[in-house]
Amino acid sequence: MDLDLVRHALAAARRHGYAEVELGAGDAAFTARLAKLPKTKKPAGSATDAPVINPVSEVKATLVGYYREAKEPLKIGRTIRKGDHVATIEALGIVTDVLSKVEGEVIEVLIEPGQAVEYGQVLAKVQA
Repeated sequence: MDLDLVRHALAAARRHGYAEVELGAGDAAFTARLAKLPKTKKPAGSATDAPVINPVSEVKATLVGYYREAKEPLKIGRTIRKGDHVATIEALGIVTDVLSKVEGEVIEVLIEPGQAVEYGQVLAKVQA
């Protein structure tokens, strides 16, 4: 079962106040009972005083192989869009493009050229 799907289901359940989550796919099953979170009172005006924090997304490897930089490498400060060619992964002599599924500014690069990567390994972190 996909871990991202489980995380998404748990987050949605918490957001909407559900007490239980059940997922099933083929022979795999997942059930969780969520504890009730205590309600906290926010001081008046706190919503406007709090800074807006943009979420951080991840660019992940799409297969197992060796990381190679694209013509325009992943580097801190680069702005990427969905569908941009951000890297290549070489496996068994076949080079496959890695296209971004996220968009924003690269804030951290977690990989070096030539380094072996696993499927789903985070290559870079991007802030919207």
